[in-house]
Amino acid sequence: LCNVLLKGHNLTTRHPFHQLLQKKPSLPSAAWHRAVRGMFIQTQDTPNPNSLKFIPGREVLESRTMEFSTPAAAYCSPLARQLFRIEGVKSVFFGPDFITITKESEDLDWNLLKPDIYATIMDFFASGLPVVTDEAPRTDTAASEEDDEVVLMIKELLDTRIR
Repeated sequence: LCNVLLKGHNLTTRHPFHQLLQKKPSLPSAAWHRAVRGMFIQTQDTPNPNSLKFIPGREVLESRTMEFSTPAAAYCSPLARQLFRIEGVKSVFFGPDFITITKESEDLDWNLLKPDIYATIMDFFASGLPVVTDEAPRTDTAASEEDDEVVLMIKELLDTRIR
């Protein structure tokens, strides 16, 4: 019988300690992130099954909310831009102490998206960068009424993939 204590999680196993070290962790991935990086991110379901609330345990926005429905709309938020780089992220919503991510479709599994989202949030907060800046949107690739559909697609690709 082997007892292991990891930041508030008490694991008990009947395996010898050397076998325990060879096994994959049986804790939720968020608990392992906490042990490794010192940050514990909780998740909470929302009424929309395609949206999941991530609670990093620290302030996200002081007293307001912001929604980013496209990568181009995230020009003023380094965190939102990083989250949009994760394949499958459709939109990002910031609250005072949470981040809600909406995935593109029901076919995407949250278990595949969550590790990248956890890592992005933890790395961002470790960087010390502001969640929102006063950066102005880029006007050289902003959509205009004269643009046809192909030009709009090219401008969006420039904003989302190149920049």
